[in-house]
Amino acid sequence: MKKVLLATTAIIASASAAAADVTLSGSGRFGIVYDSSQDAANESKTKIEKRMTINIDGTGSTDTGLEFGGRIRLRSDEGDASGAAGSANVWLGNDMFRITVGNTDGALVNRIAYFDGTVGLTGLHDADNSFNIGTSQFLLNTYSSRGNAGDIVRLDFNVGGLGVSLSTDSTGDHLSNGSEDSIAASYNFGDWTVAGGYAKNANNSAASAGEQDLWSFSVAGQISDFAVNVNYSDLETVGSKAVLSGSYTFDATTVTAFVAHTDEDSFNSAGIGATGDETEYGLGFTHNLGGAVLAGGVSRNYTEETMADLGVRFAF
Repeated sequence: MKKVLLATTAIIASASAAAADVTLSGSGRFGIVYDSSQDAANESKTKIEKRMTINIDGTGSTDTGLEFGGRIRLRSDEGDASGAAGSANVWLGNDMFRITVGNTDGALVNRIAYFDGTVGLTGLHDADNSFNIGTSQFLLNTYSSRGNAGDIVRLDFNVGGLGVSLSTDSTGDHLSNGSEDSIAASYNFGDWTVAGGYAKNANNSAASAGEQDLWSFSVAGQISDFAVNVNYSDLETVGSKAVLSGSYTFDATTVTAFVAHTDEDSFNSAGIGATGDETEYGLGFTHNLGGAVLAGGVSRNYTEETMADLGVRFAF
């Protein structure tokens, strides 16, 4: 009887494993980074860059055809005593509709082409991103690869080339104060996509008097071997930022460049004032090594500091 139970358990376990769809994927990178702002005593302007990321994805479907799943991410960077796990997200939906709950992008980040002008191995200053306006950096709800920045609920609707997303967030403790409520839409026609959106209380202020709303739009497209992108954001009481970026691909190499300009709503409202520079720019490249990518770049941000990097990244 014991042998029968063991055999039955093994059959059930193997059947369950076959029915489940859990996959592992990941990426890695290493290289060197230069940062001119690291000029304190006994501080080096260069450092070794290292990152390892593992994604654990589970998917399935209901008898009625709805799909469901979830993701959790593990990440380790240089200097870590141990790796960190990002909070998970779960989702349910089909080709036209999906609801995602947990650690995920908000509506604007999900729809608007903020990151097309990213340069270098690491992204450097991330100055190509129009919602990074001076000292107001990464205010919008964005997927966190380490820890939990707050749970997000996002609804996505897609019909043909039209897509609409709505999102809100919470800290999971029944509090509504400080929530970012967002709506964004995108439309694809051939090689071009236009998108726009609005975030109420983009800065997650707990007091209504301190709320800062944000508007964004982007236009991204392809002309032969050239890719172009314009993205623009306006953050209430802080300022606005416009970014123009482009990429050109030849053989196994792609060269990307961007230029960005910020207009402060009032003197020093974005932390630029008289000592900073309203213009930011960057230049980078990638070269396909056949299974891995050599990447590097240089950028200059509003503080008039320079960053540069060079290294290799790969996915598996």
